[in-house]
Amino acid sequence: YQQNFNDNKALTEFAFNDARVWGIFKGSNSFYLQGIQDRLVLNRAIINNKIFGDFILEADVMSVADSSGRMEVGLFLGYKDSTRYYYVQLTNHCDSLAQGIFLMNKGTLKRLTECSNQEGALLDHKWHKIRLERNIVARTIRIFLDKSTTPLFVAKDYEIVMGSVGFGSMYGTIRIDNIKIWSQTVQEEWY
Repeated sequence: YQQNFNDNKALTEFAFNDARVWGIFKGSNSFYLQGIQDRLVLNRAIINNKIFGDFILEADVMSVADSSGRMEVGLFLGYKDSTRYYYVQLTNHCDSLAQGIFLMNKGTLKRLTECSNQEGALLDHKWHKIRLERNIVARTIRIFLDKSTTPLFVAKDYEIVMGSVGFGSMYGTIRIDNIKIWSQTVQEEWY
């Protein structure tokens, strides 16, 4: 799967929990998908009709701070519905609720990793390259930021196997561009 948001047809490839807060915008060099946060709800943009097994995702992401200065980028994987998914959250600070890999299962949120950097991963208002690796056999999720070869977070969990992939934010505005997903196991729809 690949998407660079060069036309408005790209919006049809996503399912949004609130389409009013998502749109395609033009930056200095390219177009990007943007979700604007105007209330404390986890905004989601989930890739339509694609269920991934093992995969590698790369994308360019940027977070714009909310009025309190908080920045956040979220990634969904293994997404079944709004009560069952994995969520990777990268922020500009680290506390008991921020930054890490989480499991939402039947409406209950469980943290799978701890913060190792109290300052957080997103330290500025610039584009970051993220790489997320999902290995179903090993049951691992690994997230890399920018050019690092050491994962920022690694989680091992057995709850959810295949599911959809997407992006989101609960606090600030999120921008996404140049999505690439490599996977040998992709189903076009749920059976």
